[in-house]
Amino acid sequence: MLRCGKCGNTLFAAARSETKERRVRRYVCLAGPDHGGCGRLTVVAVPVEDLLVDAVLARLDSPGLRKALAGKAKESPDTAKLTAEISADTARLDELAGLYADGAVTAREWMTARNPIEERIQRAHKDIAAVSTDGALYELVGTGESLRGRWDELSIDRQHAIVKTVLDHAVIAPGTVGARSLDINRVQPQWRL
Repeated sequence: MLRCGKCGNTLFAAARSETKERRVRRYVCLAGPDHGGCGRLTVVAVPVEDLLVDAVLARLDSPGLRKALAGKAKESPDTAKLTAEISADTARLDELAGLYADGAVTAREWMTARNPIEERIQRAHKDIAAVSTDGALYELVGTGESLRGRWDELSIDRQHAIVKTVLDHAVIAPGTVGARSLDINRVQPQWRL
């Protein structure tokens, strides 16, 4: 899922010994007939992986993703009605939160009104997922914060599936020679939507 910012080739995982006891995983652009890369880019794996997981989870909760999915859903007659219902219910939740903030409703009234609206939104997302080619993505929208809290409990396969659902690939730009930490500007995510 990582590509070289110099030549566009896929980066490969490789380990390099820092000391006799310690090996550090890296992503490397490999040159040669079997790989076809430039061989001139390397990045330490863990900081890149951590940054991309954070970016994916933030993307799941972003208004930009909701807007992109809503725009795509409007293209389909099967999902246009459901998308309109989600938008209306989201507006109701915002209005309800405003009433609670103004003291017009109590916390109990707010929760009583909120729960059925949230259930309708979840049901509509599932219905869209059932008829959409982006079904897995629809089911993940709005779950970034809850996934963040239990990310380490998920299997590596589940983590990978979530990342692949949101992220098409990331381009790793060349770094500064001798840098001791990852410059986040080197990592350029390319989202699926």
